[in-house]
Amino acid sequence: MIDDLNHIFSKDGLLSQFLPDYLPRDAQLLMAQKIEQTLQKKGILLCEAGTGTGKTYAYLIPSILSSKQIIISTGTKNLQDQLYRKDLPVIASMLESVRQRALNYSLLKGRSNYVCLYRFEKAQDESWYGEQILSELQIIEQSIGQTEFADIAEFDEIKEQSALWPMVTSTAENCLGKACPVHDDCYVLKAREQAFGADIVIVNHHLLMADLKLKTDALGELLPSADTYIIDEAHQLPDVASRFFSQQISTRQIKNLLKESRRFVSKSTLPMERFVALSDDIRRMLDDLFMVIKRYKSRGSWSEISLAVKPLCEEVIYGLRKLKLFFESFVIQSLLANNAELERCYKRSEQLLVTFEELTANTPAGMVHWFECHGQSISIQLTPLSVGDEFKQQLESTSSNWIFTSATLSIHKPEQHDSLEQSETQNKSLFAHFSNQLALNDYDVLKLDSPFDYNQQAILYAPQNLPLPSDEQYTASMIRTILPIIEWLGGRTFFLFTSHRALQEAKEILQMTDFNLYVQGDAPKQQLVKQFKITNKAILLGTSSFWEGVDVKGKALSCVVIDKLPFASPYEPVLQAKINLMKQQGINAFYQYQLPQAGMALKQGAGRLIRDVGDTGILVIADPRLLNKAYGYYLRKTLPEMPVETDLFQLQKKFAEITS
Repeated sequence: MIDDLNHIFSKDGLLSQFLPDYLPRDAQLLMAQKIEQTLQKKGILLCEAGTGTGKTYAYLIPSILSSKQIIISTGTKNLQDQLYRKDLPVIASMLESVRQRALNYSLLKGRSNYVCLYRFEKAQDESWYGEQILSELQIIEQSIGQTEFADIAEFDEIKEQSALWPMVTSTAENCLGKACPVHDDCYVLKAREQAFGADIVIVNHHLLMADLKLKTDALGELLPSADTYIIDEAHQLPDVASRFFSQQISTRQIKNLLKESRRFVSKSTLPMERFVALSDDIRRMLDDLFMVIKRYKSRGSWSEISLAVKPLCEEVIYGLRKLKLFFESFVIQSLLANNAELERCYKRSEQLLVTFEELTANTPAGMVHWFECHGQSISIQLTPLSVGDEFKQQLESTSSNWIFTSATLSIHKPEQHDSLEQSETQNKSLFAHFSNQLALNDYDVLKLDSPFDYNQQAILYAPQNLPLPSDEQYTASMIRTILPIIEWLGGRTFFLFTSHRALQEAKEILQMTDFNLYVQGDAPKQQLVKQFKITNKAILLGTSSFWEGVDVKGKALSCVVIDKLPFASPYEPVLQAKINLMKQQGINAFYQYQLPQAGMALKQGAGRLIRDVGDTGILVIADPRLLNKAYGYYLRKTLPEMPVETDLFQLQKKFAEITS
């Protein structure tokens, strides 16, 4: 197959014939060859492919040629859709003559991503909706027959955040299963059925983790077995695994159960007045709990408030027990026997009672017990301090090859120095921060630098005389300092913020200029990026998820501004617990964990700037700590090598040179 790969990725090969703009890259071929070798044996590969390597084709082509069953897991649903609807069709068509048969591939998401026919029909029977909901219901009715699996991503006219989606999709909690009257027409089941017959299945990390858990517990499976798992955007997996292995409950879940139960009780022979009184009591208890917790803080360790809220939690538990008994008394009388909705409500009330009792009790060993307020809801969570052992157990249960790839998997340790020759041990040590989080061992590594020439394509600008980020005037000062660059470039600037508060403050300031602002939250991410690309004098503002997955090539983007070094807040309950544990073990948490995490995030953000061989741009890292703190040198080493400038006049002069 090596000969096939050499031909496919060559100047006159298949890729060049199918893609007019294709340019051969040595790193892409090297990655494809390493993937091909890994597919032929049982093992683990960690592969960092720098921006511009073309890693998607580098793993898709050998995967398709191998004729093995492969599951590809991505970090986001947007990436899933891109793989399934854009990348895979092109490569599958290109390789059909080589394989001499068509490729069978499928896309699979969690159940809440598909329209539930039963809940959709029920929603159509309601009469209290406003014009917006009624209009969106009509869109679904007119379009559902033209969709493949009624994936909500296929309904372009309905916003991802629409209030309609929870009404017409199901969750594991409210799905009626085999008791559903339209079970045989279920889109979720049809998508799963297609996946079990496919050569390649595209999933996301959340679904992957759910499937591995079921397989390990011998409870069944969501996905088919696979010869190889390819984890794209693998740097996200430790956080996803941590959330997946967590337990949580929210007051919103309880209120949703009460709301749905009320609707079903009203259409049954159960005593409505009795239920309404019980439901109102529980709602009052939840509201009281929220008000007391909110007075303390919006997020923190459960131990800080557990004693103060214990009486209120006991009240909620008492209310949930009464709710369970309400349903249970009618189960005994067989009044729920032919009512799948109410029977499901009864089972949900049982589970919520058990979970609420567990999550408001004492903290188990090895777990972080914390709470967070969202709007008018409280979430209580138990998060494991480490997920490595559990993930390793699940990985080893598969007997499959595992390939982890991303543009940011490796990171220098602060005390690590470059040498002219990197030994295999030294190369592996670059991946230690990632591998330790998932307890991976006995793995191969491949580190491929970006093919872009950052020395000739980019400049790092670190402005002087800004206050420290802790200063209340920092964001305003930063915007004033960067504004001359934006005006000089005519917009074409992408701001990356480390907090929503800073983003909103910057938005208020920039609204007073004549630039066109595209701000995270105002519209779906891909829509904002699309408008930014085609609009003159445009500025894009984002935080959190915008640090990755934004791909703007060409002159539409000339400047990426990172407002602060992306350190996670040490007051986050989970991080705080990890720091305390490391201190107890005699480990310097800042240098061994917080700094490497910030370095990987900084690499991701900086990677938004140069997306093509013809791109040029300015990377602004406004945070003065980059130059005046000792660890700033380490963070600069995580970035591609490029000229550094601190003077605006010199910046303009040098940038004019690289763009001429």
